[in-house]
Amino acid sequence: MTIPIDKEPDDFASHFWGAIEDCHFCKKSTKWWHENTNNPVCPDCSKKHKVSELPDHGQLIRANKRKRNKTIELLKHGIN
Repeated sequence: MTIPIDKEPDDFASHFWGAIEDCHFCKKSTKWWHENTNNPVCPDCSKKHKVSELPDHGQLIRANKRKRNKTIELLKHGIN
């Protein structure tokens, strides 16, 4: 099983002083990411590893999005 990855837009790094992250596994510089866990993973390592091997840095991000969405829904209905 492979890790699905997405490439950062070419202009994305310019917003962060040209920073490119190192692959979680091999430590080579990469512009590729596994979005759900928010981990940099190069194309070579994505073919050799499984998602379950990655730390889930995206867990807090997803929890905050759920909390924000719940708050928005409550505000839409006038409930504080």
